[in-house]
Amino acid sequence: MPSVSVIMNVRNGASTLREALESVMTQTFHDWELIVWDDRSTDDSARIIAEYKDPRIRHFQSPEETSLGKARDNAIRQSSGEWVAFLDQDDIWLPRKLEKQMALADNSAGLIYGRTVRFYPSGLERDYDQAHEFKLLPEGDIFNRLFTDSCFIAMSSAVFRRAAVETIGGIPDAIQIIPDYWLYVAVTRRYPARAVQEVVCRYRMHAANMSRLTALKMNQEVLWLIDQWADDLDPWTVALCRKRHFTAIALEEMRKPETAARGLARLFTQGSIASQLARPFMFAFHIIRRNLRRPYWRSLGDPK
Repeated sequence: MPSVSVIMNVRNGASTLREALESVMTQTFHDWELIVWDDRSTDDSARIIAEYKDPRIRHFQSPEETSLGKARDNAIRQSSGEWVAFLDQDDIWLPRKLEKQMALADNSAGLIYGRTVRFYPSGLERDYDQAHEFKLLPEGDIFNRLFTDSCFIAMSSAVFRRAAVETIGGIPDAIQIIPDYWLYVAVTRRYPARAVQEVVCRYRMHAANMSRLTALKMNQEVLWLIDQWADDLDPWTVALCRKRHFTAIALEEMRKPETAARGLARLFTQGSIASQLARPFMFAFHIIRRNLRRPYWRSLGDPK
């Protein structure tokens, strides 16, 4: 039984898949298996995976096209490691990612994550987690922080204790687009988290990012998740989170002529006009701050 089962969910990822696979193969920590769950790809993904003859790699073809939540859950069920890590087909691990995280593995932690950098086709780089760009990543009991600071963990940086995932019952069928957020919240409600403060992962930004393509449905699922955990949160946090995501839904609705009126009404009744008026000022603030202060990940050296 390997120490770490790496889950890679694939759907038409040929353009970036080889780079992701290579970042697993070059890990300094070697006690892993790689579960590649191919969700009905129609491109060259299967051929690229077949090029890798390492016996630690196991390739599964999904019998039917499923949601991301179901695909993640199916892949987890094929794994056998004490810890379960995830790497999406378009992201990249740094070579010591697993080594640094397994050094933090103790008997109590249910989740170990690390700092992640977004990188863009233009060459621009930003911390994935803007809330902690200039400070240490939170550890210990981070359950409430996952609501007040929003979802600040990149799935490709996360490693879960298998026993913790089994305790929460896996990923429910109602979660189709945000299984990552579900796992963070459900696991950290019961277990403390540890964090590698250095960069361990690079998150690729492009036009096909799921968060861009499914924004409306994603925010609707987050509202469902908030309702599931409302009794474990203070009313102020619940109200803040609901307003945040209703605002995001309203903005998506306003993008289309057929739903624009409904979106505008939602923005005034359920969302936050104030947050939208403040956006240009917050954007300018972040730019000025990055020019005046060195982000935490930059102070640790070049992550490449």
